[in-house]
Amino acid sequence: MDSADDFRLGMQRLASGVSVVTAVTADGLRCGMTATAVFSLSLHPPSLVVGINKQSYLGGLLNDVTTFAVSILEARHRHVAEAFSGRVDGVHGATRFAYGKWRYCGDGLPILEDAPACFVCKVDDVIERSTHMLLIGAVIDVHVAEEERDLLVYSARRFAGLSQRG
Repeated sequence: MDSADDFRLGMQRLASGVSVVTAVTADGLRCGMTATAVFSLSLHPPSLVVGINKQSYLGGLLNDVTTFAVSILEARHRHVAEAFSGRVDGVHGATRFAYGKWRYCGDGLPILEDAPACFVCKVDDVIERSTHMLLIGAVIDVHVAEEERDLLVYSARRFAGLSQRG
């Protein structure tokens, strides 16, 4: 391969769903990040995987987290995705939760109230590779909206809506 730039350019051709991953540390600190690398691992038992940059705010706190949530975003949540990805100046850490409507489950774990779907997970494993970690979660609860929604996707370094209709 010629360069990391070629790899990055190639990956920009891949559209990914957008989610916000949230957690609460043992000290009660709320944290979260926008994620485009989320996928199901198995149905039996239900589990999923999230790719997390070690240098991210959440990545730095993972050793102090036992549960996390994945809230899938819809097109109208673009402002939430931008805030949790660090694209909004002056918005860091727990101040990101000013964006979106949040409710709290279990031990104060934040989930996006009006998300198309949310997965509450217990940390099952963390696998470190180079600059990133794979966070494996055992799904312990799922919240699904009654109707289909226009989902938010990420491609070519920008967010866009993806209609589920038609």
